[in-house]
Amino acid sequence: MEIKRSALILLGGMATRAGNRPKYLFEYNGETFLSRQIQVLRQVTDEIILSCRDIEQTQDLLDYPAHKIVTDVRRAAGPSEGIRTGALAAQGEHIFIVACDMPLISPGVIEFLFASMGSAEVIIPGWEDGYLEPLHAVYRREALLRYFTESTSLKLRSITESLDTIIIPVQNIRSFDQALLSFTNINDLETLTKLKEIKKLN
Repeated sequence: MEIKRSALILLGGMATRAGNRPKYLFEYNGETFLSRQIQVLRQVTDEIILSCRDIEQTQDLLDYPAHKIVTDVRRAAGPSEGIRTGALAAQGEHIFIVACDMPLISPGVIEFLFASMGSAEVIIPGWEDGYLEPLHAVYRREALLRYFTESTSLKLRSITESLDTIIIPVQNIRSFDQALLSFTNINDLETLTKLKEIKKLN
């Protein structure tokens, strides 16, 4: 099968505000966040890559179907290192990159982002206040590899500022996700409790 679209889930660090539990093992509606994300991504991408901070973390993933598992080479480099190693492993021309603590991602939204790529190097949702969603965005693989060859900055904003980036206003995404639940980010148990009271609208 030809791989045109890759997905990269950044499993990253622990939830320090949740007793250092891995966020990807948080549960919503009886499923782990990771299981939910994999189910969605299998609908819209050709391969799924899981990015771990170290070999030890990969032991959590034995029961999860994924094409590849990669680990950070440079320690304590943040999510940019997961993006770098994921881009090296990916086979697709475009990569949807997502944080593991966003359990309500939508296939419709992801499909829309892929379809919006054109000749751009990054397609990223942006809010009215200027905040961007770099960990819910589509990147051109070649552009990422070029960036990590030429730049030493670990900042996610540096990636989007260095590449040919198109910002998609989140209002344009409401057609696929009316309440914009795709961008719900869970960092602690209190937010997780609130999430369980939310009914997914899309």
